[in-house]
Amino acid sequence: MPLAEAEPKGKSRRNPEAAGALTTLLGDDLAMIATKIAPTLSPEQSDAWIRVMCVALADLPGRVAREAATSALHRPMKFLNEVETVIRDEAAAITIRHSVALRRLRQLADAIAWAAKPSTMLPEDDVSTRPIPPERIRALSRLGGWPEFKRMGLATGSFTQDEIDAALSEPIEQAQAA
Repeated sequence: MPLAEAEPKGKSRRNPEAAGALTTLLGDDLAMIATKIAPTLSPEQSDAWIRVMCVALADLPGRVAREAATSALHRPMKFLNEVETVIRDEAAAITIRHSVALRRLRQLADAIAWAAKPSTMLPEDDVSTRPIPPERIRALSRLGGWPEFKRMGLATGSFTQDEIDAALSEPIEQAQAA
């Protein structure tokens, strides 16, 4: 939510007589930037510049504006009229990071919701529930990844070591006739 909506005219929504917390903190951040760039500004000039900058940056979300102002403090600037551009550049990068993080969180939430769904049961006549015929075991044994297939098949109960031994010990002629 833009700072102008969260704290209309820099005032707290709960207590319209009090200054808004984010606006006050943004003003403090801007005061540090003003002191860094122009340490000889009079207090009246500094206060006026801070008020103008708070209004100018009020279209940004409060936390983003504060984080951007804090980051801008570490960027070199020669003149006060450069501050808004630098803060907006920082805010754009922060907004991108936040949107990427939010998108990732939504993807994780979707993945968690999908994983929480009950698994579907295979129908009884599904091919995967029938015993694997010996000729299929022989065909698998000729593949390059046979050790991995064998380990997975034994682990999942698709076949037993006895079925493998029986399929692989059949004479070749008998296997070819089948």
